[in-house]
Amino acid sequence: MKLALVIITVVTLLAFILFYLTTDRNMSEPAAMPWHITLHDPDHSEVFGITLNRTSLEQARKHFGQLDGIALYQNEQGEYSLEAYFGKLSIDRFSARLIANLDAPQQELEQLTEHTVKRTRTKDGSWRWTLTPEKQLEQGARTIKALSYIPDYAGMDGEFIRQRFGEPTTRETLDETSEVWFYPRLGVRIMIDSAGKELFEYMTPAQFMSNVGVGQ
Repeated sequence: MKLALVIITVVTLLAFILFYLTTDRNMSEPAAMPWHITLHDPDHSEVFGITLNRTSLEQARKHFGQLDGIALYQNEQGEYSLEAYFGKLSIDRFSARLIANLDAPQQELEQLTEHTVKRTRTKDGSWRWTLTPEKQLEQGARTIKALSYIPDYAGMDGEFIRQRFGEPTTRETLDETSEVWFYPRLGVRIMIDSAGKELFEYMTPAQFMSNVGVGQ
């Protein structure tokens, strides 16, 4: 009888400790939602635990636990960009694809075209190169300057976004089913597509004003 009481007491205590270390701890931590953006200064903002212009690709890889690959792009204007793909992630309660745009001088990106294994043409007319495995490993020290977030959840319509981000400063209609909402103070632009998936693009407020050019 005494042994059974001791076992029950120990099991109850272990259950309480496990509950405290998991449930209580998770409830006290801030949720990584798409609308949870911390503005440190005009050149540094934080979302999903990533501080733009500060967090390196390797730090992000450790944070998310995976990295699917890195690709080099050249648009029709001849400008290069380097993108890292984290694949499909479960960030808080939403499943989404996350893409990081890496900071790198144009000259270095042009030189990377000599270290690729494949080149293809994209639908928008850009060129896409797949870097060699060795060169992909070398990109870990580069900082992340922008993020693209593509959620699987189909309920992120205009009303859902308005309730969480507020009214956009400006809107731009793309076609019959999609438009872009601009939030320059947050450094965010969101493409809302009633016939497809939404696209959230995050950059710092300074980058937003420089690249997008939408006023306050």
